[in-house]
Amino acid sequence: MTSRLRCVGAVVLTYNSTEDLPKCLSGLLAQRGVDLRIIVVDNASRCEDLAAMEAHFTTSFQDGRVLFVDEACAEDLQEVPAIFLRNAVNGGYSAGNNIGARMASAIGCEAVLILNPDVRLSDPDYVATLAALIAADERTALACSAVRNLSGDQENPMSEPSLFEELLWPVKMIATGLLRRSKPAPQLPEMPFKIEKVTGSCFLIRTDFLKLIGYFDQSVFLYCEESILMMQVRSQGWHMMMEPRIEALHAHRSDAKGAQFLRFRAWSDSRRYFHASYGKHSTLSQAMLCLARWMMLRLVQAQDCLRRIAKQSASP
Repeated sequence: MTSRLRCVGAVVLTYNSTEDLPKCLSGLLAQRGVDLRIIVVDNASRCEDLAAMEAHFTTSFQDGRVLFVDEACAEDLQEVPAIFLRNAVNGGYSAGNNIGARMASAIGCEAVLILNPDVRLSDPDYVATLAALIAADERTALACSAVRNLSGDQENPMSEPSLFEELLWPVKMIATGLLRRSKPAPQLPEMPFKIEKVTGSCFLIRTDFLKLIGYFDQSVFLYCEESILMMQVRSQGWHMMMEPRIEALHAHRSDAKGAQFLRFRAWSDSRRYFHASYGKHSTLSQAMLCLARWMMLRLVQAQDCLRRIAKQSASP
């Protein structure tokens, strides 16, 4: 890879993202200073949502193509600026993004911007800035920016908990629920710096590194992808960089992801896989971690029950 990227793919994975996709695509359309190919991968959305997203896509990209995944041929899409790929099944975050990343690689993109549909880019030089950062060092696997959520909290950089910290998560859940203490925002450096872990909502990753690791691990449907990617980068002796002078908005709404208990159970399953496949904990440590996750699930279940009781009591 040269000191300047010739082509970057932007992969947006959608699932009933009718409200979010137009704003996400608007930010990508405004990007300058880089040859950007936009690839939307839909993970089997409802018919009405799929139709609405495709209509907006075709309006935004007069030269774009809408295809089923198994119909898409990279040789026919080399010069197409935007592609909408219909995935017949919802295989989860990693599987869906792999479809887009493999297509981006096949049409000659040297890096892939993984972007959730609820991420907003207001800086027209956002992608070009990350592309310059990732191209500056051949051992930089991926680059990210500051990412702020709707509450104003900073999501990057992330950090991986120690065994002791993770074992105390149930206690922390209780304390946080009782005391409602807000965590102070970290003070970011003024210049690019190496980080341990990046949020999965928005980052730029090199295609040669993706090929090296066999693309994203599809064993988890959702959650813990950041931890898995951290270990993959670390195991190859590469690193991640963050550019704190640019920022993306993650307009995530937690209530849009369904029941809290079901989400926590999915997270628990993914965390178990991560520890079993990438962690170096002893059998005893893994058993203790399993107990901590079980306690967290029971706490979430109790919270859901209390909410239902409160709602019923408030009903006339």
